[in-house]
Amino acid sequence: MARERRERGEGAVYYSKERQRWVGQLDLGIATSGKRMRPAVFGNSHQEVKDKLAALREAHRKGVDLTTRHITFDEIAAIWLQRDLDERLSEPTRSNYEVLLAGRISRAIGRRKVVDLRTEDIEKMLLELQELGRSARYLRLALNLTRRVLDYAMRRDIVLRNVADRVRAPAGPTAERYGLTVKQARRLLEVAAGYRLGNLVTVSLLLGLRPGEAAGLTWENVVTKGDRPTIAVAASLRRTSLGALVLVAPKTRTSRRTLEIPAPVVDALKAQQQQQKTDRAAAGRAWHNSHDLVFTSEVGTPLDPSNVRRMLSTMATEAGLVHLHPHMLRHAAASLMSAAGVPIEDISDTLGHRSVTVA
Repeated sequence: MARERRERGEGAVYYSKERQRWVGQLDLGIATSGKRMRPAVFGNSHQEVKDKLAALREAHRKGVDLTTRHITFDEIAAIWLQRDLDERLSEPTRSNYEVLLAGRISRAIGRRKVVDLRTEDIEKMLLELQELGRSARYLRLALNLTRRVLDYAMRRDIVLRNVADRVRAPAGPTAERYGLTVKQARRLLEVAAGYRLGNLVTVSLLLGLRPGEAAGLTWENVVTKGDRPTIAVAASLRRTSLGALVLVAPKTRTSRRTLEIPAPVVDALKAQQQQQKTDRAAAGRAWHNSHDLVFTSEVGTPLDPSNVRRMLSTMATEAGLVHLHPHMLRHAAASLMSAAGVPIEDISDTLGHRSVTVA
């Protein structure tokens, strides 16, 4: 079929025997790169292609860069990560973003052209994540990252609007939180005393430290002598995207804190000093504690979180507890302080929360 007559600027519409589809093409002149801009659209009918050309002309009129119409979500997400993220963002947070964008989000919409994405595509992705049992927090983060990437695409004139803006994250499963009674906490401490990392459990439980904070505690931030023994929470042990365990600064101002420590914690830290001397003597030249960490492996290297989880699981069984996870020690600390009548504001300060909502 011959190309139909058209007014200048309307674009050509014709049927392609090779593609067995209708084709529409606009001539937008010469781009700054020196190449002629001829974006094309395809459809199953003459009218469908005319409608697409009209939408293309309108987008061009409003300033959309039609030379970027073939960019996929994965491609613009990679550019966003490289060019638009705040340089002050912590490495663990940046790594989390990269993993999520390259994982479930990429599988759902990564290969789709950004200009072709619709609100229902984002909703479908979130519903699939919900069906996989992802938490409400995970769903909110996935939606937030998608919005931010598409906002960046808008600022680069790739799309006119952000199709994720009006999407709401569905409710995820409510995570069950296990607390410990005073009796259970005492039993756990009794059991922990028989384990090499028992002092870690004592310090974490009585101070409500995050797992990374306890594993990242260094001797320079521990004071066990004098009238006011303290520890300073100044770093956290995190795993990078490459698998290395590194010390990073706390994520928020309130996470960086100095805590007065009670007698049982002082005793546990003094016992840990002796334990470390024993480990170092046994390891000999294999000893390597470059960060001067309080809690380490038997050869001085940072604690692997998976090993800590396995140790706590063994302790839980021996103590008669259904389940025990490193984060549970922190939740249990909040419960125990509350039961002892500690004001909620003081609990929040101890745990390093930004608000008085203990979670």
